[in-house]
Amino acid sequence: MVQDKANKLKTNIEFLCALNGVEVWVKRDDLIDPFVSGNKLYKLKYNLEQALKEGKNSLLTFGGAFSNHIAATASYAQQHGLKSIGIIRGEYVDRENPTLAFAASKGMQLNFVSRDEYKQKHHQHYLHTLRKTFPDAFIIPEGGANALGIKGAEEILTDQTQDFDAVVCAIGTGTTVAGILKACADHQRVIGVTVHKHAKIMDEVLDLDPRLSAHWHKLSVETDFHCGGYAKWNMALIEFMQTIHRDYGLKTDPIYTGKALFALNTLIQNNTFSAGNRVLFIHTGGLQGVAGFEKRFNINIFDNA
Repeated sequence: MVQDKANKLKTNIEFLCALNGVEVWVKRDDLIDPFVSGNKLYKLKYNLEQALKEGKNSLLTFGGAFSNHIAATASYAQQHGLKSIGIIRGEYVDRENPTLAFAASKGMQLNFVSRDEYKQKHHQHYLHTLRKTFPDAFIIPEGGANALGIKGAEEILTDQTQDFDAVVCAIGTGTTVAGILKACADHQRVIGVTVHKHAKIMDEVLDLDPRLSAHWHKLSVETDFHCGGYAKWNMALIEFMQTIHRDYGLKTDPIYTGKALFALNTLIQNNTFSAGNRVLFIHTGGLQGVAGFEKRFNINIFDNA
């Protein structure tokens, strides 16, 4: 399933279903690594490489209490013999939730900060303070949202993905869809599904890599499937996820991939694609967050599906 993490990653592409004459395939990046799955490894790959070049012994990054990126960074750092530091949004959170407990088990130092302080994570004066406090740490933005993260995300598409008419993925920070957009073939269109209500997210991505403007015409952004905002959900989403798991054995998560696949299903039902089109859905992982979601909302997604 995995081919040389230090170089190119290779994952299976599996047929999921045919609907309205449209073939849906899934790139199973959720299976890359048990703990650093999906797009997380791609986005961390070159950040870690740069950290080693600079002689740093730690990775420092940011995230919420249920962050896939926090869990992945903790595991990835440990795998490569580095320490990790997580700046966690919220002073009063359950430090024993599955995500944070896992990160701590991988040696991550968890620093809980107020939401007001957390909002400064992009401010240079705050980053300067962190560099003084943690001089041996390489700082990675939340979600791996930097040029190195985009560079890694470009490798999600390979020679095996060129035969598809469209590529679909969830949009969080926008880093993953940016890399996919840069790497897609001329004939392909990219459909990103936002999982929050921040309409200016792609402007922020464009700031990271202005060259993306040359590919903008290939991108469509779907903004109607976030269920009310980040980490918001409804029973229609949960029931869709359960149906996909029951019928096809594919697990998704309610924050990212469940919403994105639900959006793809709706777009096909609405005849957005032509019969005969082949669509590739990028499974960006995130399944570690399911346990925390179930605990937080007292719901079982897959046990009874």
